[in-house]
Order: sequence, then C-alpha cells, then structure tokens
Amino acid sequence: MDKQQIGLIGKYILIANLIAANLEVAEPLRDRGIDLIAFRDGFDGGEFDACPIQLKTATNEAFELDRKYERFPDLRNVYVWNVSNPNNAEFYCLTYAEAIGVLKSLKHEKFSYLKEHGYWYTGKPSEELKKMLKEFQVTVPDDWSNRLGMKESSAASKKSKRQ
Repeated sequence: MDKQQIGLIGKYILIANLIAANLEVAEPLRDRGIDLIAFRDGFDGGEFDACPIQLKTATNEAFELDRKYERFPDLRNVYVWNVSNPNNAEFYCLTYAEAIGVLKSLKHEKFSYLKEHGYWYTGKPSEELKKMLKEFQVTVPDDWSNRLGMKESSAASKKSKRQ
C-alpha cells in the first residue's frame, strides 16, 4: 500500500467510528492542519458542538507530533494504527498538550526529532509508550464524544436515562 491508500483507509475507518458514535463529520476543502471536523448539529434538540481532528494513520504502529498543531487548542490528534487490517484498527485521541506530556515523560524513548521544526516521530513505539497511550485509547464508538471533549447531546442523555 502507498501512503495515500494508508491515509484513505485510516480516514474512512475513523469516519465510520464517528458516525457510529452518532456524530457528524465534515472534511475541510483545504488542509491547513485540520483533516476532519466531528460535530453534533443540534438536530436532535441538543446544542451545536464541534471538534477539529488531525489524523495520523499507520499500517502498523507509529506516533508523531508536530509543534505546528499547538496553535489549535481544541484540536485532537487521532492516531489510527493497524490500518492494513481494518478489523484490528486501534484509535488513540490526544490533545497537543496530552501528547507533549507523554513525550516529556518518555526520557529514554528513541524518537526522530527535528528540533528546528518541532517534530517528533517513531515508527516503533516502545512498550512504555504503548502503555502510556492506553489512557487515550478509544475502544468503542460511545467513547468518542468524551475523548473529543464534546458535550453529550440532550437527546442521547435522555435516551440513556430511559434505559
């Protein structure tokens, strides 16, 4: 698979999961650091709520962070791993601040680091890094709203109270 195919597979796996979480998804016409926008449109009687997403996909596992995303405080960096087998895809969702916190706590981790650009990358995350990322893993669609910092819709909360 080439890089474009990997990116497309990861994007559509993520979109399917966000839709399963009862969220809407928009794709900006231009890529200026935001790949997708997950949102609730208020159609169910709730309020409009949205979260910008920067998507990173990998056939296996990879973790990267670019300082250029620091300027979007509500942006979520969503990592989709194992896209070569979509049934085994894993999702991790972090703010820039959370990702920097993870990087700072990994004193001995081997990352490629381009200091002049503020870019960190590893294509072979250590067991320590994977353990730290578990806190940010999204394992079921219902977790997306919380990880994206979005309010629960009023219709969704009424439905869960009735059950």
